[in-house]
Amino acid sequence: MKFFISLFFGLFLCVSSFAQSSESYQVYANQIKQFSKPAKILRNDINAQGNGSIEFTNAKNQILRFRMQHNKLQLGSCRIAFEIYYYENNYLRRIESLDSNGNLIGCNLKLNGEAVTEYIVEKPSLYLQKKKLIDDAEGNIDMKDDSKEKIIRVQYFDAHNKPIMLLKPIYISSKTYWQDNIRMAWP
Repeated sequence: MKFFISLFFGLFLCVSSFAQSSESYQVYANQIKQFSKPAKILRNDINAQGNGSIEFTNAKNQILRFRMQHNKLQLGSCRIAFEIYYYENNYLRRIESLDSNGNLIGCNLKLNGEAVTEYIVEKPSLYLQKKKLIDDAEGNIDMKDDSKEKIIRVQYFDAHNKPIMLLKPIYISSKTYWQDNIRMAWP
């Protein structure tokens, strides 16, 4: 009987410890004003040492993600701490890069120093055909760069959310968009 009581108590401590750590990560999500609340954890890959990443989601189809190192917010390239992904009808529409205070932050390591990338799928049916090929291969497919087919256009914005003017429209490949859509890269 003592064994079962000890086992139950140990399990309770483990569950309550996980709940407390999840709640402490919620504090970070709550401080980002652009991210709609209430939010719930979508994915938590933070290990016992407090290292890893976590993603929150909400009813507005936003995903907020950030990384932790030794239970402290980890800054990425250009001091980017958070990213918010905006989805509409299962399409990635926008990614915002934020500093540790939740302000938009541009990054000179990115192509145009952008803080925001907005995606415009100009040929949705063609993209869906290409997406099926990529999905069927679980992303492990070498595809010809199809950016010249003008399927997905991107618009960049600076840290003040003003468009970055470019000489001509920029198109990305279907595979790059697919990778961005499933949040493969970190800043």
